[in-house]
Amino acid sequence: MNLRDLETQLRAAGYPEASYVTDGGLGAGECLGIEPAGGGWSVYYSERGRKSPLETYPDEDSACRGMVRLMERMMRRP
Repeated sequence: MNLRDLETQLRAAGYPEASYVTDGGLGAGECLGIEPAGGGWSVYYSERGRKSPLETYPDEDSACRGMVRLMERMMRRP
């Protein structure tokens, strides 16, 4: 999976576009993000203009899959 596949999957799952960023940015509010980092990839939580790393991965595929899992966990509704 790559970033384009990730975006397609998140849209198809119905996640609001404001709940994630795939360009390493901060987003408009609270969101999850993904970016290349230190030879690998990082999935992070963005809030108030700050990034908080959540998980790191060795490659883009595993990072994208990890972000999907985190989105599923974080966006669950009671």
